[in-house]
Amino acid sequence: MDKRDFFRVESPFFYSRKLLTNSGSLSGGRFNLENKMFSKGRLNMENFSSKDKKIFDDMKQCVKDLGLKVIKEDTMPDALCGMSTFEYPGYNMGIGFLFIPSNSVIDLSIRYADFQSDRLPELYELMNFINVNMINSHFCIEPITRMVFLHTGMNVTGYFLNKMDFKTLLSQLMGAGHIFFPLIAKLQTTDQKLREIIGEFHQTSGHVPPEFLGPDGKVKEPKITKDCPYIIHASLDMPAFPTHSHGMTELGMPEFLIDHLAFGASGNGGRINASYDYFIRPENAGKLDAIKNGQTVKLTDKDLKPSCEKPDPHAYCYRRVYPEFEMVKQAYLIEDPADVDSKMWFVQIYVEGDDFALTDDYYRGGIKF
Repeated sequence: MDKRDFFRVESPFFYSRKLLTNSGSLSGGRFNLENKMFSKGRLNMENFSSKDKKIFDDMKQCVKDLGLKVIKEDTMPDALCGMSTFEYPGYNMGIGFLFIPSNSVIDLSIRYADFQSDRLPELYELMNFINVNMINSHFCIEPITRMVFLHTGMNVTGYFLNKMDFKTLLSQLMGAGHIFFPLIAKLQTTDQKLREIIGEFHQTSGHVPPEFLGPDGKVKEPKITKDCPYIIHASLDMPAFPTHSHGMTELGMPEFLIDHLAFGASGNGGRINASYDYFIRPENAGKLDAIKNGQTVKLTDKDLKPSCEKPDPHAYCYRRVYPEFEMVKQAYLIEDPADVDSKMWFVQIYVEGDDFALTDDYYRGGIKF
């Protein structure tokens, strides 16, 4: 067992992937909703096939599924364009999504503000600092307008949109924006020096979120009890390690792991709790044996908790993984797989469609946005 902070996740299990919000107010951020992307004319859909329109309709529905409104849509000669927005106290942020059928490419971006020219060198240095922490997205600046973007994208293969991948990508984009846009706002709206901003970020990035603290303000100490005979270990910082269990082996169960960015620490912990409650039941022992023998088992919220009133639309996949897998190494700090207790075996929980979470490279060096 390693020296990282442990805690039992007590948060409720069943909730949809939610957008991160910022409790602070950043004055000065501004976004022009009449962006150049959108014309004031009527939509011209004649140049797009029914397949193109269906993919774009699915994109809009995914945006709505994440609790956002589609406030505008338009066409370009080679793209279908949509816009949404979400609000922090004191300012709003625009989200643009485009589908370019000729290249089968989807473009996602969050637009912050046009940046003053006198601090551009510092902005470029700050973006370089931030982008080192990114994998699936990056910050950039449009050279003429000096508009700051957080950008990502994906390919569309076949005739349909992979809705799960799209929503996951957009959620991760907004999570990255939640963490890093405040740094850009400080550079723009205050007189702070860049080194001070980065220094403050390093000092606060390790702070424990309030939901993990007890009434005394200290990290909740894990306690193995009769009702909860195991511990869930989740990362409090980025880059992150996978959320995972400790103590399942002593119960004759596998240790469960899940990507830190799948549902966040609380949501992941809840799903591990629900998985334990499901597989511990005698009638489900056969499914656990199937996983141990190499099969992938799919479950839903209704399987895990039939009384769930608002089930999440995602399907959860369970597959056996081994100590050689980078996810397991990162979670349990394994240097030599041969040293792992022979009684231990591991089950990865992942959202159906999140194929990136099945690769070693995704976990190597810690999980990043």
